[in-house]
Amino acid sequence: MTDIGSISAVASTTDVLDSANNLLASHRKLLTYVRNSQRAHRRQLRALATVPNDLANFPLIDSPASSPVDSPSSSPQLAPRTRSQRQDLHPAKRARVARYANYVPEEETIRNDYSQRYVDSGEWPQNRVLGAEPSRRFEEYPKQQRLLSLKKESVDAHATPPFSLPFSHLSSLHHQKFDVILLDPPFSSSFGWDDLQALPVPSLAADPSFVFMWVGSGAGEGLERGREVLAKWGYRRCEDVVWVKTNNTTNRGPGTDPPTTSLLTRTKQHCLMGIRGTVRRSTDSWFVHCNVDTDVIIWEGDTADPMRKPPEMYTLIENFCLGTRRLELFGRARSSLRRGWVTVLTASDGAKVGEHTRTTEGDVVHPWNKDSWEEATRHLASLAGGKCVVPNSQEIDTLRPKSPMRSGNSGVSGGVGVAISGGVGVGVGSAGVGMNAGNMNSDPNMSIQHARRPPSQNPMMVSPMMGMGMPMDMGMGIGNMMGLGMGNMGMMGMGNMGVLGMGDMPGAAFQWVGDGDRIWEDGMMAGMGMGGGMGMGNTGMGVGGPGMGIGMGNTRMGMGGMGGMGMHGQWGQGYDGFQ
Repeated sequence: MTDIGSISAVASTTDVLDSANNLLASHRKLLTYVRNSQRAHRRQLRALATVPNDLANFPLIDSPASSPVDSPSSSPQLAPRTRSQRQDLHPAKRARVARYANYVPEEETIRNDYSQRYVDSGEWPQNRVLGAEPSRRFEEYPKQQRLLSLKKESVDAHATPPFSLPFSHLSSLHHQKFDVILLDPPFSSSFGWDDLQALPVPSLAADPSFVFMWVGSGAGEGLERGREVLAKWGYRRCEDVVWVKTNNTTNRGPGTDPPTTSLLTRTKQHCLMGIRGTVRRSTDSWFVHCNVDTDVIIWEGDTADPMRKPPEMYTLIENFCLGTRRLELFGRARSSLRRGWVTVLTASDGAKVGEHTRTTEGDVVHPWNKDSWEEATRHLASLAGGKCVVPNSQEIDTLRPKSPMRSGNSGVSGGVGVAISGGVGVGVGSAGVGMNAGNMNSDPNMSIQHARRPPSQNPMMVSPMMGMGMPMDMGMGIGNMMGLGMGNMGMMGMGNMGVLGMGDMPGAAFQWVGDGDRIWEDGMMAGMGMGGGMGMGNTGMGVGGPGMGIGMGNTRMGMGGMGGMGMHGQWGQGYDGFQ
């Protein structure tokens, strides 16, 4: 409604200006006629034998002053600023300083005053943004262009036919689930935020799913009420897509922008994005591809339909979410019908779609039919391993932007449990740890058996040094002895492994078993120190002295006997993924 009011204001202003110009032209024509008549009558009076001097000398209507040769500038002229020659600059920069008054050599840029240009000409600054058109946006990034081309081909090849239905038949979508819902609410005196909130969006939304909702320029309560409605529907606001309008074709000069209640002219529209369920960009690439497009759209708008939103929004959604079940509410028959979408038309557009209606791409639009749509979605799911998503090719996965890995992520993602009461139990979760132990042969009771080393093992990790990689669990008991046990090995190669018995405690050997061409994939390690303590594999148990310590890797549990204390915490900075 804001855009319609703006257009009315612009139209009324234009009519007033046109009327004033017509009136001035008529007035100028009248003055010219009167002035010419006075001159003709004066010539007739002077031709008489007795000249009536009173009438002949009657002053004529003044002629308009001639226009100056140079029209005054709408902006005050500033005295030219003299700039000293800087010998410390490169010759090329010195040449730019001499040529451009607004050149800043330290910033290697020319400062253009787009605000003053707007005052002088009415041209919005965003008109000058380079590469705003989708076809030119990534001209300097051929890989990104290739990625967008591949995604477009994939989306077009795995899309349902376009379906449409009038808003009055919205209930016929009952029990259907959609991965993406796009809304452009038609706010008016008969449709407000409460009516929007009452829509059955929660029952139409899959889990996970996304919603994109246009909420206006931000001048009113649109942003706040939009977030409230998303929360009522069970969505969390996670992004804000902004459409910045240009006026390349609609600029009527300075001062002709429609009046507004805000301090600055608002030339943007907001589209809130909400997420339902849990989606991690690092692990759920089967459903979302992040950072493929920009969240700022620069578009002129449609003069034939001022309420129309940028068509690029469809491409942005399709590139981001791979779900094939897409729904648009309050669509328009002229511009919203699209392959791969179910479009619920506004009340005024519901009757404009006939049997032979086609999309702008030439696809025949089908009236909503539950069985036909479900059959089309089942067929697409069969091509994508049972999921209603666009298949992800190897080339697309290679080209698409990836989530950055945090430093230190190679740490342990499990937990550490410690129990202290004469014994200590330590459990290490899934990760990799490397250890080197010194010469262990000084203990006469230590037994070491050489294991067959895989071909890729570092030859430096041999006896008397011991290297150890632990992706699973470690158990350690400290009492009168120390027993060390290890579970499945899979991260690092190992040299000669052994268990250390301390004091008069003997130690049993570690034995590696597995295919020599594979690095610990099938190997098992087991070790036990006999006597006052023992160490065991995955669970890792240490027994010593009067207390008992148990450390369990993935379960992060520590227990102590005889009044001992158990603690559990987090070791390292391991994350399964991040949003």
